[in-house]
Amino acid sequence: MIFKRQEGFRFKFDEPVKMTFAIYENGRVNQAQTAMADLLDISPRGLKMFTEVDLGVNPPPLDLRFVLDTREVRAYGEIIWSRPFGNGKQYGVNFNNQESVEDLIVEELKLRRRKEADEAKLNNINS
Repeated sequence: MIFKRQEGFRFKFDEPVKMTFAIYENGRVNQAQTAMADLLDISPRGLKMFTEVDLGVNPPPLDLRFVLDTREVRAYGEIIWSRPFGNGKQYGVNFNNQESVEDLIVEELKLRRRKEADEAKLNNINS
């Protein structure tokens, strides 16, 4: 297995973000095979997710959809590692140089983080 840790940053969520994924079959997204997952952490080039769905030994590419702040991110992802976890599996997914997806993830994370920081300030003032 190849691990790509040369990235600039990885954002870990305090509470997992709900996401959906569908399997690519013969170059097309099979919407009938859409499932739910928890987005655990993300970088502009990939993510870690948890699902109770076992995608097998050689998992197919995935169509991933999630919202980090306000806009839906839709990415093509290839699973590069998996490990059993609880009643399901964690998967490491690589986005394979999708520049528009990378830019959208960075933009959405900045907006999300700004809102979280503002919320924390308000909570400190009201405490």
